[in-house]
Amino acid sequence: MNHLLTIFTLFFCFSFSLSPMSQSIDPQAKTKQGQLLLDNPTENPMAIEIRAAERIQKPDGTEEMPDTSELMVYPPQLIVPPKEKRTIRIQWTGQTPKSEKAFRIIAEQLPLEVEEKKTKKTGIKMLLKYIAAFYVTPTESQSKVDIESIEANEKLIITIVNSGSKHQLLQNATLTLKGAKKSIKLEGEALKGLMGENILAGAKRIFKINLPKDFSSDMKGSLKFD
Repeated sequence: MNHLLTIFTLFFCFSFSLSPMSQSIDPQAKTKQGQLLLDNPTENPMAIEIRAAERIQKPDGTEEMPDTSELMVYPPQLIVPPKEKRTIRIQWTGQTPKSEKAFRIIAEQLPLEVEEKKTKKTGIKMLLKYIAAFYVTPTESQSKVDIESIEANEKLIITIVNSGSKHQLLQNATLTLKGAKKSIKLEGEALKGLMGENILAGAKRIFKINLPKDFSSDMKGSLKFD
């Protein structure tokens, strides 16, 4: 094990954890509330800040995360004592949306001086940040994922749209390409870069995968997933 990996292994062994990393709430339910658990397994107290942000997905999979007033986080800041856990409440304050709304919950460790006497030792101090997924999902929400276009260059470029009202994970995906003379079925490693990806409601994603050997320009695609 190299030194860098050792540092990161020790770092994660002695940092806080956040769970769950993804959850959905029903805005039509009575409570309209979710919960997150902060766990500090270390020997030192930790100062942690939690905030909510809207999640806007771009075609390349990157995200914009502007602040939102539709979720209330309580408490927004806290100190978690050593070997203890704390519950964070996430309250939906908006109206019932017509389509699922996606957010990020960001929990970030803050610098905290816990010793009255500062030592003269120097070293690396890394502060951890978790970014969790949080969805406000009306009961009737459903995804509707379709292939908008397929182009061939050095890679196979697949544009996929989710015109539905709920996000969709592309788990155990199978891509079938059919042309006039033959068809190709791609799955597993052949879909590396697409498999397991997430498409938010109303979003468009562009994926690039290795170009299949027998691909022809007349082929059209269909996608299946669990």
